[in-house]
Parts: sequence; structure tokens; C-alpha cells
Amino acid sequence: MKSCRVAVTMSVLTVSMLGLLFAGCVKPVPMVTIPGSDASPPVLAWQTYNVVTKERKDIVQDGQTLEVAGNEQYVVTLMIEDQDSGVKDAALTGHVQFKCELGEKVDEKKFDLEPQETKTTPNHENKVAVSAALTYVVEFNKRGCKELETFGGGTLSLTGKGYNSVNGGGMKTLRMNLKRQTAQ
Repeated sequence: MKSCRVAVTMSVLTVSMLGLLFAGCVKPVPMVTIPGSDASPPVLAWQTYNVVTKERKDIVQDGQTLEVAGNEQYVVTLMIEDQDSGVKDAALTGHVQFKCELGEKVDEKKFDLEPQETKTTPNHENKVAVSAALTYVVEFNKRGCKELETFGGGTLSLTGKGYNSVNGGGMKTLRMNLKRQTAQ
């Protein structure tokens, strides 16, 4: 049997860097002057990208659960946007719990993902970017289980928070159910 492991790596990307990564060119992020007040919170959304199948999903509903294959790699991005007030800061946290199985023996594992955060400061014209993004790269069954163990499935839970420049805030959660690895 192959070794099973869970790996989660992360990087902070701005929307302009995402444009560079996925479109091959750098696009400037629009800026907005910070207003005195703004009653609306920023818009938060998730995007998942399956590196194996090239499938991309936009998820705007809060608390959605996705079923995912345990042997595929995903890029999960939290996107924050506020066209009126700009993005002041954003944070992405999460945790993983999964099982490693060897016969009747089950070893349950849990760990928190390294938190991510991005903060902006206004430029000399008192303007800030209208969007930001934080990304986790997730490969479910490459780390975590011992040599003869089978990846027994688990859950990846993510929470994203974003605030605009006048402290209006929003939060979104996403859950990914990791399918059990079948014997090979």
C-alpha cells in the first residue's frame, strides 16, 4: 500500500498576483478613496480549483460543504471585495481532522492550519485596494499517515473574515469532506 499523508500549505496572494498566476499577466487592483461611512459589509466568496481535473467552482453561499476526492490537490481561495470602502484586512483560518487506518486500528489526527492575514494601509491619496485574496493549497492524502496505513477520510474546515476600511465586516465558512482512500 502507498503511504497516505495530509498536507496543507498556504500562501497569501493579492488579486493582481492571482491574475498573474492564472491569466499570465499582471492587472492592477482598483483603488477607492476611504469614505467617512459605509453601511454595507465587504463581499466574501470562496473559489476552489482542482489541480487534477482543472475544475473551478465559485462558492458564495456560507457554510457550504463539498465532497472531494482524497487523492486530488485543490487550491482554495478566499476572495474579499468592497467596491465602496476598499478592503482593510482579511484573515483565513482552518483545521483538519482525519483518520489513518491499519486493519482494525484507527488513528485520529487533528491540527490547525497556519492562520493567514493581510492588512492594507491607505496610500498617500487615502485610497485602498477594493479586493484581496488568501489561498491555501491542499493535498489531502500525501502526508500524515504512516507507511502501511490507509487514509480513512476526514474534514477540512475553513473560516474567512474580511473588513472594509470603515470596519464593516463579514465572515464565510467552507467545509470539505475528504473521501476515504480505497485500497490499491
